[in-house]
Amino acid sequence: MSLFLLFGVPLLRFKVMEIIAHRGASAYALENSREALELAVQMGADRIEVDVRVTRDRVPIVLHDSMLDRVTTGHGRLADVTFSKLAKIRLKNGEPILPLAEAVAMLEGKCPLYLDLKERRAVEPTIKVIRDVKAEEVIIGASSLEILKSIHLLAPKVPVSLLVRTLGKEAIEAAQYAKAAFIHLCWEKYPNPASLLTSELFNRARAAGLKVILWHEERAEVLREIARLKDVFGVCTNAPDLARRILLG
Repeated sequence: MSLFLLFGVPLLRFKVMEIIAHRGASAYALENSREALELAVQMGADRIEVDVRVTRDRVPIVLHDSMLDRVTTGHGRLADVTFSKLAKIRLKNGEPILPLAEAVAMLEGKCPLYLDLKERRAVEPTIKVIRDVKAEEVIIGASSLEILKSIHLLAPKVPVSLLVRTLGKEAIEAAQYAKAAFIHLCWEKYPNPASLLTSELFNRARAAGLKVILWHEERAEVLREIARLKDVFGVCTNAPDLARRILLG
């Protein structure tokens, strides 16, 4: 078992493959909503991945897009809206948009979080939220090396994850440069991504000291292939109930 500490509290308990609910149980409820997060807990997710952005006044909230239009009643760029004005906007399921602090508080002691930071401006406010609530077992991920390096400078004991589209030599070197603990393979658009999970790939990751997180997967046949693997830390999924049935038998 490996153990990370953040502000004096345990951060990670490594398990057999984690089921990571992608934006909550987003196959059944609106992504990144309170409903989706609560449903993921009910379905037995080991961890919940949420996206983090900040308002104009740099309050971190749980939202994937830079624009408000797709999943909220608002319009335009989130970066142009203050937190007080955002409170008047609703998600399309009628809920308020979740502040990160509220999401962390509601899940504390129930299910650890995997935070996907979408912008550099979110780094300092996110670290402050984690500090303030002494959140345990948090992983912070990003596709930007700049974001991961900034996290490491502010909170060097927080484990970080580099999101990549490939896993060649360059991706491994980038993850090492960012001092990442995880490499997250974003291969959900590949027709048969499990066929790319070779022993050579896992050997490269292991030699670099990296644990592997897999793309969000909802295809039962692909999940069955993943279930046979031994070197995967976690698999993301919009359907944690399906993944649980297949991966845990």
